[in-house]
Formats: sequence, structure tokens, C-alpha cells
Amino acid sequence: MSDANAAPLILIIDDEPELEVLARYLELEGYCVLTATNGEEGLLTLASCRKPCIVLLDLMMPVLDGYGFLRRLHDDATLCGLPVFVVTASFPTEQMAGTVGLLHKPLHMELLLEAVAPYCPPPHEDKNSG
Repeated sequence: MSDANAAPLILIIDDEPELEVLARYLELEGYCVLTATNGEEGLLTLASCRKPCIVLLDLMMPVLDGYGFLRRLHDDATLCGLPVFVVTASFPTEQMAGTVGLLHKPLHMELLLEAVAPYCPPPHEDKNSG
């Protein structure tokens, strides 16, 4: 079976309870979503699935935090180009090296969709037409 017709895949790495709400929202928008509750679990997920079009990454997590995840991701030749959006409640003022953007919690879903769209084409672009 080919991935060509599969919905765009997003990996969310976050230990917050809102993770499931975010995942469900993206699924309702037509995305395929995988979740992990820490950076180590995120790396294991990446090793066992098709490559996502983007990773949404929290910074503060147990086991392996977002900073450690980014270091290990960029050390892996097969994953180093993977777009990563930092999603955090802390307030870094600028985009971190090795990431493509920064979103602050609590997330506004419309802003999230706008941020993700350049990396994961919206699967329901035509849902209101016809």
C-alpha cells in the first residue's frame, strides 16, 4: 500500500492532558496524528512509522525533554530535516535553532492550522465546496 493517498501525518510530543484534545482536533481536520508523551517516546515513534510532515514539540517533559529531542533528531541523518514546531507554555522570545516555528500555549486552533499548512497540506481544503 502506498503512502501517496494517506492523510498527512503529524507527530505531537507533549506530556500535557490537552494532547488528546489537540490530536482529536487535527484528526477532525483530516490529519493522521500520532502522539508521544516525551522525547524518547517520540524518537521511538519516528523509528517505527512513516515520516510525519511536521512534529509539534513541547519543551518541558519527563524522560527526554524537547531540547534533548531536538539534539538527537538533528544528530540523525534520516530525520535532521524534519520540520519541528515548538509548542510551549514557557515564553522563549524567538524561534529556536533547528525548528521552523514557535507557538504558545494555550493554542488557538486556527493559528495552529495556519502554522502547519505550509508543511502539511490541509487534507480538507475543499470540504466546504460543492
